[in-house]
Amino acid sequence: MNTRPLTDSLRYPLPATPAVNAGALPDPFARTDGSRVTTPAEWPAQAAYWRSLVAGIGYGGLPPAPSGVTVEPLCAAGVRRWPEAPRLLSYRVHVHGGGRPFSFALRLLLPAGDGPFPVVLNGDGCWWYVTEEIARSVVRSGCALATFNRTEFAEDRPPEEDRASPRRSGGLYDLYPGTGFGSIAAWAWGYHRAVDALEAIARSGGEPLDASRSAVPGHSRGGKTVLLAGATDERIALVNDNAGGAMGSSVFRFVGDGGETLGILDHFPSWFGPGPGLRPYLGREADAPCDQHCLLATVAPRPLLLTYALDDRWSNPEGMVLSSSAAGEVYRVLGAEGRLAFHLRPGTHSHAAEDWAVLLDFIGAEWFARERTAAYGVHPYEHLSPAFA
Repeated sequence: MNTRPLTDSLRYPLPATPAVNAGALPDPFARTDGSRVTTPAEWPAQAAYWRSLVAGIGYGGLPPAPSGVTVEPLCAAGVRRWPEAPRLLSYRVHVHGGGRPFSFALRLLLPAGDGPFPVVLNGDGCWWYVTEEIARSVVRSGCALATFNRTEFAEDRPPEEDRASPRRSGGLYDLYPGTGFGSIAAWAWGYHRAVDALEAIARSGGEPLDASRSAVPGHSRGGKTVLLAGATDERIALVNDNAGGAMGSSVFRFVGDGGETLGILDHFPSWFGPGPGLRPYLGREADAPCDQHCLLATVAPRPLLLTYALDDRWSNPEGMVLSSSAAGEVYRVLGAEGRLAFHLRPGTHSHAAEDWAVLLDFIGAEWFARERTAAYGVHPYEHLSPAFA
């Protein structure tokens, strides 16, 4: 990992004292019997262990898999004002097998040409960080852009309402009553169903999609979501957490001053499962059986990109760098070194045009054999210790 001074880009000086420093991270290679994973062939079983543990204790587990998904075409049109001349397709996706009917909307922007085109799949339609210029840049890169609104699966509530009375109703809670998943898990499940839909569209032969190459970027709580979605569904080919923070890609054992801690579990309780989960480890982070690098490692060897901002103290960029370093050891053992990368930019908490540009640069290298041009793995945090003992 390269290191160079970036302090000139900081709006504020680096705080010297972290908010949380609970020591070394758990060794991702350590088995419960005291032995240690030493070969690539042993990793899938270890990944399954971490995936089950972190998804369960951190997010309340996932909703049940549906019995099927069908896709209903709604509209097809051309975007005539763009010189790239993409087509805009709208669908209603019907999910079968729950306690009541459920469906959601999916929009697809297809480049002109024969394809098949990889897909950038974004569920942050509730926030709409995908501006028209960003959508054009995705199309120009040679990818299709699919968008949906993850809050169709579970409400995204204001923090003061959520703290006062976590509500677990509507969306998937009505579809699967009596289950223990939180809304982040419901949103991640939504990504899985969107991939189902993309596969169905590709199988139909009507549209030139390559559903085996889907990239999922998400911002903040959406970053937490895509990390869980990608970790729990290997069909997702590339994951991009943008400023996910705590319960995203940043470890909770090391939180820089002003950063999001495990206290997020009670700040937005409906995001997580209704049980104790990781709450008993708030203030006792060193005793927790896992940390977020364990979830990152389960994505390996698939490409994983973390895009954070230097002045976004809330997202804990130092904790992201430590998490990347620790999970990167798994990528190294699997012969996929470099497929886990991070990028830090000047600025604060947003899904900025630069973050999207870095994602498309990363995709270009992974799927189109283009040369990387962004600065990856560069950080100013010389005070950080090795990732795990």
